[in-house]
Amino acid sequence: MKRLLAVYFLLLVGFLILPLIFLVPISLSASQFLEFPPTSLSLRWYAAFFEDPTWVGAAILSFRVGIGATALSLVVGTLASIALVRGNFPGKSALTAIFIAPLILPTVVLALALYIVFLRWQLVDNVFALTLAHAIVALPYVVMIVSASLRRFDTTIERAARVLGAGPIKAFMLVTLPYLVPSMFAAGILAFFASFDELIITLFVSGGAQTLPVRIWNDLGLKLDPTVPAVAVMLTMLSIVGMGIGEVIRRRNEQRYQSVTPPEA
Repeated sequence: MKRLLAVYFLLLVGFLILPLIFLVPISLSASQFLEFPPTSLSLRWYAAFFEDPTWVGAAILSFRVGIGATALSLVVGTLASIALVRGNFPGKSALTAIFIAPLILPTVVLALALYIVFLRWQLVDNVFALTLAHAIVALPYVVMIVSASLRRFDTTIERAARVLGAGPIKAFMLVTLPYLVPSMFAAGILAFFASFDELIITLFVSGGAQTLPVRIWNDLGLKLDPTVPAVAVMLTMLSIVGMGIGEVIRRRNEQRYQSVTPPEA
């Protein structure tokens, strides 16, 4: 059974990685058109990305919106996680479902709902509204990761700080928050890339603004040159590095706290 699961896992990973096997050589092609395998290699399409102001402008806007959405989702999501994990109040399950709903609802349904609301408030084609919409999409990642980390936290450490004279807020800031920071960092990376890669909601609420996914979408509709594969490769590498760093930091922090937690009597 274990061997069967291992084979299934390898086949699944291979299926997911297979497009990259074709994408990387295509992005390195020196030809004016897409070709595989490339007859000659060049970095011209990577250079074309940085030399084109529309590509650079779209990337800058994606970073602005992504950073704003990440900050907003981290603040709201961390506070919500504390309430959901440690609180005991009516409607807790329903509130948890509401925070997780953006992951369950079809994206086009959420996009249409946000468009109707923003249109009524005259917030379409507004960077702040776009940031808020992306924060809604990123929020479930923060709630799930921070809540999971908070459930594994040994509350006796916080109680010890309270016994030594620290108030509730001070004990949280000095004991619990440092433990949560790596998980918040990992959640922030996932939230950032959830925002950075968002296309459908952006198409509905961005108006004429072009984020990087929208720029790619529009480019695919008009022409198809190796600039798009080059951008896709850069985004993929950025995602892999960012998520890898976040996961390493989160695991090291958990191991550090587990190593200092006294064994139960």
